[in-house]
Amino acid sequence: MIDVGWICVAAVRAVYWLVMLVCNFLGYSPLWAQIAMKNRKMGNVRIRIPVHLAVCFTENKLIDLSEILQLIDSCVLTGVRQLSLYDPFGELVSQIDKIEQACRLFTRADLFCDGVRIHSSDISNLQVNILSRKMGKDALVKTCKLLCENDEKITGERISKALEEKFHLSDPDFLLQIGNVPTLCGYPPWNLRITEFLQSPRLPCSRRALDYCIEAFSHRDIRIGK
Repeated sequence: MIDVGWICVAAVRAVYWLVMLVCNFLGYSPLWAQIAMKNRKMGNVRIRIPVHLAVCFTENKLIDLSEILQLIDSCVLTGVRQLSLYDPFGELVSQIDKIEQACRLFTRADLFCDGVRIHSSDISNLQVNILSRKMGKDALVKTCKLLCENDEKITGERISKALEEKFHLSDPDFLLQIGNVPTLCGYPPWNLRITEFLQSPRLPCSRRALDYCIEAFSHRDIRIGK
């Protein structure tokens, strides 16, 4: 009597080996091999979490409040300590009340808008900075004018310190350009001297999408001028 179960198992194995032969013939690696190769490759790479992650929106249509709130949650889970969201179109500034409510009720993050503290939490583990065009060249000019009021020598360190104290502007480790337009749209230029860039067609708001970006950041050879 023919064992139907044995025939099914043999048929599945035959199809499997046939697929393997076709993949090898065409030069494609099977899925399990690709996963194993990726895990081996990532095992040799130390994942570096950027302390300060910046996002620059280059297209107005890509600014979605729900995705931004999801990105804030993903940053908390990933371990990012500071998130700067640069919006040259003014959409985020107009919705700052909704962002404040989300930071207060859900993520418990410190929130700043153009250097002004909007919300502060005692148990915060993330600082969110909403930046508009005012934080570009205008902030740098105001800072330099302020430093010119005394007789001390103006140095790069003094400018960086003044920008951070007055406007909470610091150097991001990693900047995501969101959109297909290759521009920074006036992002604060002084703070981009040692920043790594990555262009993305959409905002990587989910934890998995953000992990892929951080993986790309970890592969960068960052020497900081050395």
